[in-house]
Amino acid sequence: MAWLSKAGGATDNVVSVTPVEGGWSVTCGLADHPLMFMSGAHAEAKARSLAQLIAAAGGDAQVIVHDRRNTLIGTVRYFAAEGRGAEFNGSSPSDPPSP
Repeated sequence: MAWLSKAGGATDNVVSVTPVEGGWSVTCGLADHPLMFMSGAHAEAKARSLAQLIAAAGGDAQVIVHDRRNTLIGTVRYFAAEGRGAEFNGSSPSDPPSP
């Protein structure tokens, strides 16, 4: 998958949580449109979940969280799962091939 390619191995897939009118937005370079939430906690949980999926698929990810005043309050990094490539399909590399 092209989104997992890394220029020099230093590129993170950024997932951001920001306040918007009426709620919270989760944006990611992997999606065309933001996800919208009424709760900041739900937005942050979804952002972390997306970052974990990216890491499991072989990409590095960073969650960036802002508060209601749009001030950066935290970041969390998720590193690519060891041994995972860009073609992650949910099976372990040590799993035998399916018939």
